[in-house]
Amino acid sequence: MKFNWGTGILIFLILFLLACAAFIIFAMRQDVNLVHKDYYEKGVDHTDKMNVDARSTQFGDKIQIDYANEYLLIRFEESLVANIDSGKVLMYRPSSSKQDVFFPMTFSENTLKIPKQNLISGRYILKLSWYSEGLKYDIDKPLDIQ
Repeated sequence: MKFNWGTGILIFLILFLLACAAFIIFAMRQDVNLVHKDYYEKGVDHTDKMNVDARSTQFGDKIQIDYANEYLLIRFEESLVANIDSGKVLMYRPSSSKQDVFFPMTFSENTLKIPKQNLISGRYILKLSWYSEGLKYDIDKPLDIQ
């Protein structure tokens, strides 16, 4: 068989199309879990989120995070705990939403205790959400769990 420029172009096109098909198959099999399932609703409620964040900034310094041997300790000021009606804690894992962990806000001497055995080592974002006198408050703090 004689190898000329036309044969070279044909071989190149076939290899290029095979590489494109392999990449498309690879991309289709990837698990995409970094986007919220209800991202449209979150976008619509963006103004409400901005109001909640503006209300919550004054409480950022009133919450301290400590690491104990078996627990992650989240300490609140007494004045803040006295006004909380209900709340929840979300340990948001940016790398995989399947590893997110929820906890109710149950205080023991102005402290939330989160067992480390439920957490995987790595980066988390601690999302504290609570209601006080009918208003919602949110605080986000980055964490690294060892």
